[in-house]
This record gives sequence, C-alpha cells and structure tokens, in this order.
Amino acid sequence: MIQAGARRGRWSLLLATDFQEPARRALLHGMKLATTLETSLTILHVVKTPTDLPRRAPDGQALRSLRTSALLELGRLTRLAKERGVSAQPLLLYGDPIGCIVETARQVHAKMVVIGTEGRTGWDRLRIGSIARGVVREAPCPVLTVHGGLAGDGFRHPAKVRLRRVLLATDFSRDANSAFQIVRSLAPKLRASIRVVHASESPSNNKQAERMITRQVRELQNDEIEAEGNCVQGAPVEVILRQAAMYQTDLLVVGTSGRRGLSRMVLGSVAEALIKRAGCPVLTAQHKREPFITP
Repeated sequence: MIQAGARRGRWSLLLATDFQEPARRALLHGMKLATTLETSLTILHVVKTPTDLPRRAPDGQALRSLRTSALLELGRLTRLAKERGVSAQPLLLYGDPIGCIVETARQVHAKMVVIGTEGRTGWDRLRIGSIARGVVREAPCPVLTVHGGLAGDGFRHPAKVRLRRVLLATDFSRDANSAFQIVRSLAPKLRASIRVVHASESPSNNKQAERMITRQVRELQNDEIEAEGNCVQGAPVEVILRQAAMYQTDLLVVGTSGRRGLSRMVLGSVAEALIKRAGCPVLTAQHKREPFITP
C-alpha cells in the first residue's frame, strides 16, 4: 500500500477514480461536495491485482510502470483539488477494487463515496459494471455515481457543478427514509430545492402515498427547505426519469436494499436502471449504513 496523507478519525469524502472521463467528472462533484460540507477529500486509485497479493506495491516491471503512472495522475488530481481550496489526500492501493474502496471508506470515516461509471476503458466499460455495483451494495456510506450522461436525459456538462435541484424518489421503505434524511441534511448546505416523487404502478395506494409525501414535504418546509411532492402512476423507472427531466434535476437520490417497491433485494432493477439511465448523478442510500452527518 502506498499512501499519502490519508486521514483517520474524522469524516471525509472518498473519491474512487480510474482516471477515465466519468471519473474526472466525478472529481468535480467530489470537490463541490467537499467544499460545501467543509470536509476533506481522499482520492483513491486501485491497481487491480490478484486478491491473494498484498495491498502494498507488488513486484514486476509492468506493475511498477502502473504505479508510476498512477502516482503521477493522483498527484495531479490532488494538486487540482488543493488549487480549488479542497483539502485532499491521494491514496494508491493494490488488489480488488471493490474491497479496497469499501475498506478505505470505513478507515477514513467517509460521509460518501463518489465514483464514476461507464468508463469505456476503465472499471465500468459501457454500462454500470461490477465495480460500481459492488460499491453501491457494500459501502458503509451513501454512494454518488457520476457518468457521462445519455442522449435525451437532459444531462448538462458538469464543468460548472450545480446541485440546486434535487429529486428524491421514494417508496417509503426504511432505505427510502435514509435517503430522505440525507436530503434533509444536505439541502440547506446546497441551498437546494427538493421534489419528492413516489411512482405507483397501482392506483389503490395513491391516497396513502399522497399523505406520506405531504408529510415529508411539510417536514422539509418546516426546516425552511423549498420542497414539493407528487405521486405519479406508472412504471417507477420511467416515471422517475420523466420527473427528473421535467424538474431539470441536478441530483437524484434513491434508497436501495428495500425488499419491496423501488429497490427490491440488494440492488434492484429500479435503482440500477436509474444509475445507468438518469441524466444526472445518482446518490444511493441504505438503511443499514451509518447515519449521514454534516459538520
């Protein structure tokens, strides 16, 4: 393991990068959130090696070359973050990327993992791949996935990151409630307005859903957060994507791990589809994870 200044014992944000274009965009979001939350940023790159090898630098000319290239790129990204006023530390590890990311998130007490998806030559290839999916499932904190966007989804190039319009997709599960608490914590610092959306494939529970949405909206408004909400009938993925496009959403927040509703099982079809298709970054939350706490 090669480490430069990674901190222990305090909250931070963890950016996991493979140096591809989506990861570069993820860096912009990581810097924005680190500045907003007044916390440090750990920038992690994992050189993928067989899992039975130690996480220190293995021998071999090819790996030494990868090490040199990775250190140079980590140094560049760290300098870029510091130039923008973000306290940043580089970290280079060797081994299984999912395991290294998850373990590091625990070690640095990460508020959030930020990771790029859809790298054409990196970890995730042309879709949400096993690395991002594994991190979303296993990380001890919320995970923000950032990709290059898809035609028709209204993605705006994040050269100037905006996180002022937040859409919370909810099925009222424990995981969705964790997502609600994150939104409630983040919104004042982001000066964001919130739209709460429930997608129902059956009209039978609409009245109850509308009451629950009204209650959540009032809770946000009582915190002086601009908020609105609605219950829309239709297939959850399509409803949420349409609502996100109509609202010109900067950030989509959704719970995962629910056994019913939006998320099902561990990482369900709805959450995964949103990560792949949404025209904005997607923040996933799980009930089992540590509470999200802002400074």
